[in-house]
Amino acid sequence: MRVLVEMYFPFRSEIGGGPVELELPEGGDVAAALAALVARHPVLRERLYDRQGQVHRHIAALVNGTAVQYRQGLATPLRDGDVLTLLPPVGGG
Repeated sequence: MRVLVEMYFPFRSEIGGGPVELELPEGGDVAAALAALVARHPVLRERLYDRQGQVHRHIAALVNGTAVQYRQGLATPLRDGDVLTLLPPVGGG
């Protein structure tokens, strides 16, 4: 199945541009998509994973516009044609 991954600054700047299309096996989930993304673009490893290999808690992931925290977290299943959006931490005050 094919999944489109949209990323925003600073992620996008580190891989040179726009969305990334990933080919994943059927039954893949958000965690599998992140692993495939890092396999293709190793420069993202430190941005997405901590030293223990866990996805950073501050990374926001959305599937078709809905935050995965309201679904099944990183185990949220993906389907052909889904759009996975990765957002960096946002601060303000």
